[in-house]
Amino acid sequence: MAIFSCYVDVERFLGEPVKELALFLSCLRREDRLSVISTIARFFQEVDHLSEFYRFRKERKEEFLSSLPISSGERNALWHLIENFFLRQSENSSGKPIPQDDLIALRKGRLFEELVYHLGPVSKEKVELTSMHCQPMVNRKRVEIRCKNRVLSNKNLDVVFWGKGYVEGYECKGNVQFFLELGLRGGERGRKVREKVMYLNQLGRFLSFFFREVRVYLASFAPDVDLKRCRELALQYVRECGRRELHFEIITVEDFIRYL
Repeated sequence: MAIFSCYVDVERFLGEPVKELALFLSCLRREDRLSVISTIARFFQEVDHLSEFYRFRKERKEEFLSSLPISSGERNALWHLIENFFLRQSENSSGKPIPQDDLIALRKGRLFEELVYHLGPVSKEKVELTSMHCQPMVNRKRVEIRCKNRVLSNKNLDVVFWGKGYVEGYECKGNVQFFLELGLRGGERGRKVREKVMYLNQLGRFLSFFFREVRVYLASFAPDVDLKRCRELALQYVRECGRRELHFEIITVEDFIRYL
């Protein structure tokens, strides 16, 4: 039987505000988890910039907190963590300050990865090992993923869970529809989006030859996306590789939590 494993090249920058908020949300009571995380995800979908956070805090903070099905103490603790998430300054690994709006966007993606890591996998009884930022390996060799004559390797999955004959991998995006729409553009940015989608599809298909059950997800932290449109765009991109079906599933954070 084939052996799955991960090669991790570089750990990504992750600050305390992300870790603290992710742990708080991961430790919520099961009956509160979907409601609270969905509300937070919609808040993050709406508030992208520091100026928008200041406006939200002034005009809508109390309404937002009162909608959460948790105690007043938990609401206060959560708001403190949210403020740190948006306002705490940080530097990158080279010691250079990161513009706060860029830092907020970076933290959103890292937060979703951490939530998937702490709350997953979907099939807990089948999983023995977990990795973040994983370049998949089969029988201790990094897999080579191709689209016709194009090599798509040296890419990774944000979170992977695996066990005997089972692989469950996640590519996490703040807003998957926004991500996929970028693939319609020309230039380097659009090309990278299309290649990532091709990679996910070819990877899902490739791994299915070696393992009994393979689940690859392209997951959106933003819950309010048009999944039909997302699938149409993904199919458009994978046709470049001669594929007519998706070998990965597009889901939202709400789908992920419901699966647990």
